[in-house]
Amino acid sequence: MPSALLTPDTAKSLALLRRLGDPERNPPVYQLQWLGWDASSRYLLSVLQRGRTCLRWWDLQSDQHTPLVTLPLPGAMAAWFLPGAQRILSVTVQGALQTWAVSDGSLLSMVETGRSLTGAHLSVDGTRLLLTAAGRVLLWDLQRSWLVWRREDPAYLYGCALSPDGRFAAAGAAEEQPEDRTRATIRLWDARTGQPLATRSFDSSSRSWTVAFAPSGEWLVAGTSAGELLCLGLPDLDVVRVIEGPGAGAIHVEFNREGSLLAVSADTTAFEVHAVQDGRVLYSDSDLDDMQLSTVAFSPDGRFVSWGLDESRVGIWGVVNARRGPG
Repeated sequence: MPSALLTPDTAKSLALLRRLGDPERNPPVYQLQWLGWDASSRYLLSVLQRGRTCLRWWDLQSDQHTPLVTLPLPGAMAAWFLPGAQRILSVTVQGALQTWAVSDGSLLSMVETGRSLTGAHLSVDGTRLLLTAAGRVLLWDLQRSWLVWRREDPAYLYGCALSPDGRFAAAGAAEEQPEDRTRATIRLWDARTGQPLATRSFDSSSRSWTVAFAPSGEWLVAGTSAGELLCLGLPDLDVVRVIEGPGAGAIHVEFNREGSLLAVSADTTAFEVHAVQDGRVLYSDSDLDDMQLSTVAFSPDGRFVSWGLDESRVGIWGVVNARRGPG
């Protein structure tokens, strides 16, 4: 499955190259998939969070569309390949951290954090896990299986992220307002100590579901329910610029490895790829099933982007015949 390197020039020519998984006969009315690649771009995993909740993964060196392993996982929320691609770490909404063997799906370890969770993010080196819950954020040391720090927070916290250099932790949130309203809020902490560093709120939106740090570590982007992609400087969270995102709001954002592209999953079944430099939409796609949502994930080798299709399948996009020319 060859593909050109994804850049602001070539991303205009993205096309669906491969579909993974068998169509689910009776999918739930509402479904959300979490997707992730291993560091070599050989393996791809999917977490189904509703209905047939499960963790599954594919070896993309095989031509088979069926998963290498499928595991029932009640309360499944997120998962990642750990360094070396021999183990997978999964997180459930009940707060269970489990590791699985990639080769056969056998359970290797399990730790109960004792907390219900709403968001999770694994550090680049695979040693620390940032976790969010309603009114709480905590950092977990995976090597020692212990809590590094915990902070209480009055807001309802959603998606979170750790900066590539390990300095910052951030989360999107909904902050309660009078008359049963909420407003979008971004929180920033010192990732080493948990010390709060900055807060930025936006009255134009009710919540922020997702945040991601730019690979340079100089700023972050936050997606809001009002459809704005807010580019915020560090550490003060000053608004650097605003990119127009999906009108229905962004549920997930992710940069490619060079930081030149930003992929955005909408709160409808659609995704977009933007040029970071000027915010242009280079490519967008949808399967028109508004209740089957998915995160979006760039492959680490920079050649593919994955997104969840309808009927609980997974699609892989790439560029076979790139059109080059002025932007």
